[in-house]
Amino acid sequence: MFKYVVRRLIQAIPIFFGITLLSYFLMAITPGGPVAALTFGSRMSMEDIERFRVELGVNDPLSVQYIRWLLGDDWMRWDSDGDGISDRAVLISLTGPNGEVLPPGNRYGIIRGDFGRSFSKRRPVLDVLIERLPGTIELGVASLIIGGTFGIIVGVLAAVNHRKWFDHITRVLAVVFDAVPGFFFALILLLVFAKTLGWFPLGDRCQTLITDSCPPIYERLEYMVLPVFSLAIGIVSGWSRYMRASMLDVVSQDYIRTAHAKGLNARQVWFRHGMRNALIPIATFLGPAITGLLGGAVITETIFNYPGVGRTVIEAVGARDYPIVMAVTVYAGVATILGYLLSDILYGLIDPRIRYN
Repeated sequence: MFKYVVRRLIQAIPIFFGITLLSYFLMAITPGGPVAALTFGSRMSMEDIERFRVELGVNDPLSVQYIRWLLGDDWMRWDSDGDGISDRAVLISLTGPNGEVLPPGNRYGIIRGDFGRSFSKRRPVLDVLIERLPGTIELGVASLIIGGTFGIIVGVLAAVNHRKWFDHITRVLAVVFDAVPGFFFALILLLVFAKTLGWFPLGDRCQTLITDSCPPIYERLEYMVLPVFSLAIGIVSGWSRYMRASMLDVVSQDYIRTAHAKGLNARQVWFRHGMRNALIPIATFLGPAITGLLGGAVITETIFNYPGVGRTVIEAVGARDYPIVMAVTVYAGVATILGYLLSDILYGLIDPRIRYN
C-alpha cells in the first residue's frame, strides 16, 4: 500500500503542473484584465494605468508571468550592492514604464508557499482563503455526513423493499431532485422557509455588524440549515440510487442466500454482509465528493451569501483577481488528486479482493 501511494503521488506531479499551466493561460487570455476591472470608471492617466500594470506584474509576457507566479521573482533580480535598486535582470528586462530599474524581487512563488497578494483586496491570498475556508468546511462536512448517511440508508431500504411503495417513492423523488437545478432549489428554499415563513435567516454565515467575531457554530446553526439541506439533498438523491443498484446486485449473490440459510436474521444479512460489499461502488466517488464540497459550493454559497471559498472565487473571477483564482485552482487540483487517491485506498480497504502490493 505504501509503495502504491508513493507511486501515485509521484505520478501526480506532472499532472499538477499541467493543471496550473493550462489554467493560467486560459485565465490570462480571457477578455479584459485586472487593470481594466480595477480602474473601470476612474480618471487615471495612461501613465498611471501603465504604472499600475507594472505594479501588478501583468505587463510582462504570459510565459514570464507564469514563471514568476510559479517560482517567484527574487531569483530574477536582486540587489548585490545594497542600494535598493535591482542591478541584475535575468530572462527579461525588468524596468518600469519610464525605464526605471525596479527594486529587488520580493515574490517567492507557489512552489515556496507564496501565492502573492490579491489585486482587489490588497491582502495576501493565503490570508483571504484561510479566512473563508472555515465556512466552506462547515457546509461541506455537514452536508457530506448528513447526505451520505441518509443516501446509504435510503438506498439499502429501497433495495430491501424492492418494488414496494418505499422503493417507488424514493426512486421518483431521487429523479426529481436530480433533475431540479441546484440554484433553483436553493431559491425555493429561501422563498418558502426564509422569506414567507421566516423560520430561518435569508443568508450569511453569522451577523457581524455589531461585533467582528463570529459566534460558535452551535449558536448559529440556523444559518446552516438551508444551505446544508440544499447540498445534502443532492447527495441523498445520487447516493441512494447508486446504493440501491449496488445492493440489488449484492442480494442475488450466493453468500447472501447462504447467510439466510444459516438462520441469520434479516438485519444481519442486509447490513452486515450485504451493505459492506454494496459500499464498494460508493468508495469510488467518495474522494471526489469530498473534494467537490471542500472546494467550495459556488452556487450555494453565492445564493445564501455564505462567505466561503466558492463565493470568493466568483468575486475573484469578476474582478479578474488572478492570484486568488490561481490559488483556488491549485487548491482544487491538489484536492482532486488526493481525493481520487483516497477513493483508491478506500476501495482496497472495503473490498478484500483488492491488493495494491
